[in-house]
Amino acid sequence: MRSYLNTKYLEAAKNNNMPIVKALLKYGHDNFAVLIIEYVDVKDLTIRETHYIQELSPYYNVLKQGYSSLGYKHTETTKQMLSQLAKNRTHTDKTKALISSALVGVNNPFYTKNHSVESKLKIIEANSAYIIYIYNSFKELLVIFPSARTLAKLIHSNHSTLVRCIKNKTLYRGEWYIRNIPFNGMDTPLLSNWSSPESSRLILEIINNSHVKKALFVYDTKKKFVHKFEGVMQAQKELNINHDIIKKYALLNTPYKEYIFSYERL
Repeated sequence: MRSYLNTKYLEAAKNNNMPIVKALLKYGHDNFAVLIIEYVDVKDLTIRETHYIQELSPYYNVLKQGYSSLGYKHTETTKQMLSQLAKNRTHTDKTKALISSALVGVNNPFYTKNHSVESKLKIIEANSAYIIYIYNSFKELLVIFPSARTLAKLIHSNHSTLVRCIKNKTLYRGEWYIRNIPFNGMDTPLLSNWSSPESSRLILEIINNSHVKKALFVYDTKKKFVHKFEGVMQAQKELNINHDIIKKYALLNTPYKEYIFSYERL
């Protein structure tokens, strides 16, 4: 059965001019190798696959996310085959709970409609929707949002800005990490769901920090926290150190006199 499916998939891929198939046909199988880069638990497979796609940016990989078809269009033959394969796909109770917690409230695309968690998962996957994880600067998971567009609308930002922040793995408005995969697969959000009153207060706090472009964290040489500044210019004024020097040593990640400058918490 596996051999049959691999053959069918290769035929479908060939018809679609997949880069890896074209390369195999051009250079031959002997010039390629299959390597294992990490052994992971099945429940973390999607997270780790997405991590390596983003970290390594494999040339022949047309997909943008693990266990997803985002960025690639299949033929009808391939769709039918993948549909058969997907019938055996299962999600852990923890994964279901996390996704369910992100799909609550009137902004939910399934609001007023009766769908099981499994049905929601299938529709989300079909639409290539990204669940968004918001962490604070201490890398504590605060809340999960159903998509970057939902979050962008609420915090008066735009989708491309959030996507760029996710890609660059930088702090957003000086205090929050916005992720499409969690730092840790076992992370549990501190807030019940994205439409809760607590989450609304978080949204307001993010909006109120819209003026912060790149915060600066200052430590002493023993890595004891000294102060957080809203930007390099504020640090220059308070510490009487030229902003170019601050930028230089923040990038070098080495001490300058009695200070260590960083764009993230150490």
